[in-house]
Order: sequence, then structure tokens, then C-alpha cells
Amino acid sequence: MTRHAGPPPSQPRPAPPRRPGRKRRVVIAIVLVVLVAIAGAVAGLVIVTRLETGGWKVPEVGDIERIVQIAPRQPARSIVLERGPVELRPGDDDSSKGISSVLASVRAKAAAAKAAPAKAGAPVKPTPDPLRPVKLPGWKGSDKGWKQVVSCVAKLFEPFNVTVTDQAPADRDNMVLVAVGGRASDIGVTDRRVGGLAPFHGGVIASPVVFAFSTALGNDVRAVCETIGMEVAHAYGLDHGYLCSDVMTYLKPCGAKRFVDKDVRCGELKARNCEGGEPTQNSYRRLLQVLGPRPAAAAPPGK
Repeated sequence: MTRHAGPPPSQPRPAPPRRPGRKRRVVIAIVLVVLVAIAGAVAGLVIVTRLETGGWKVPEVGDIERIVQIAPRQPARSIVLERGPVELRPGDDDSSKGISSVLASVRAKAAAAKAAPAKAGAPVKPTPDPLRPVKLPGWKGSDKGWKQVVSCVAKLFEPFNVTVTDQAPADRDNMVLVAVGGRASDIGVTDRRVGGLAPFHGGVIASPVVFAFSTALGNDVRAVCETIGMEVAHAYGLDHGYLCSDVMTYLKPCGAKRFVDKDVRCGELKARNCEGGEPTQNSYRRLLQVLGPRPAAAAPPGK
């Protein structure tokens, strides 16, 4: 018997799935917009951390936030060491306005962690405003110690065409702001060993904000000075160097450090290629390339 195709008998349609209420959808949308905004502010950022002992820990995958590198810009010509309390907000780096991509990255990670599904029955904590400012307490060491820190950092960067100061420069749009003081927990970092943080993508970051948590470093002059040296150099594009006497090293302390005029492998606890695939880095020459040499002092009149 031949069967003729025809319309199938009508079947009852399943009830449409319940959709979340409008209010809930609005809340979810707002959270997603905030997370996207923060992620956009920190895309292409690498966080580098220094231990309070003066040593370094190897970065883990969770310590890295990468973004698309923006067009190259002119390097900051002033390194401003901020001794007093400073208020910062998260976003794309703008040292003149106290806006920090490091803080944005920390907030983005915290927001992502809280967005993960909670355990059944666990209390839901309210989400803090991710754009809220944070205030660091400033340097709590002695006046003598502070002068020594400023002098030490100035000596590290003496060969290069950049000014180190603890006074606000006339051109606030062209400076590296170093927030000195407090602990990493002041900006929401849970690792209590961290003594310094900086943004990094392998190139020059214009108007960056970097951190030297001097309280975590025991207000030790050399540790604070060398932490500042490394964090600032990261903002100028320098990677970690696998040489114990270089400021850019993760290796154990071996006396006072400097930017060494020597081609060395990059790395933390073992050698590796440098950011961008180069086999070596010369921290001294790299800073000369970025900043240029310090101009020779003008001869006195009549000489």
C-alpha cells in the first residue's frame, strides 16, 4: 500500500522557557558592561611583582594581562617619586590624573573571580564599584631614608636623559608617577609578599603609574630604590634580565645593582628569550635607545 505524504498530526508545543525578569537582565547587562570596560583598559598589560625580601618570584599565568599594544609614544622625561598619600583610579594609564592600568587589572581579576559560579548555599556578597578610587598612605620611613631613596634612584638613571625628582614637574603630562608607600593589599593584591608592580607590554608606556610598596619592603633604602628602578624600566619596555648585578634581575641579591652595559639573556629563575623574541637584552643600551644619553653639562661662561 502506498502512503501519501501529508501534514503530520499537530503536536502540542512545549511551553517556552522562563526568561529572567527584566530587572535581572538589566543588572547582568550592567555588570557585563563594567567588566568589558575594565578589560579594555588593561588589555596588553603584564604585571611584574617583587617580593618584600628584595628577591623576585616567577610570574604565574594568572599574573599576566595582555592587551593590544597601542601606537608607540614618546617616553616620559620625568620620574616623579610621590612621597605623600596618593589617590588613584583604575583605567588606561594617565599619571597626570592618577589613573592606573595596574589597578584596573587587579580590579578586573577580582571581578572575574567573583563572577564565577558560587557554591550552592554560599552567601552572595555585594559587588563593590570597580571604578572606585584607592588611596595609598605614602612613605612611612624617615626623612633621611627618603632623601637616600631619591638620591639612589637618581644615580640609577643618571646616564640617561630623564629627570628624577620628588617634586611635581611643570609638564605633568610627561611623567612616570611612582606611588611609594603601603602594601600591595592597599590596591587589592592578596599576595602579601609583593613589593612592586608595573605595567608592561614590551614597549614604551606613556604617562604610566608604577608602584613601590615601601612598607612591605621594610622601608629599606636599597630594596625600595631597586624596586623603583625595575618598575620604571618595565614602563620603558625592559624585560627581566638573567644577570644578578642588573637592576632587571629576579636572581638573588648580589650587592648593589645597576643597569649593566652587557648583552644578557632574559629570564627569572632560568634563562629565556626576551619579550618580542630577541635572544638577549642590554638594559643600559635599551634605556639609551629609549631615553638618549644625559646631555653634557654646559661649560661655565668664559671657558
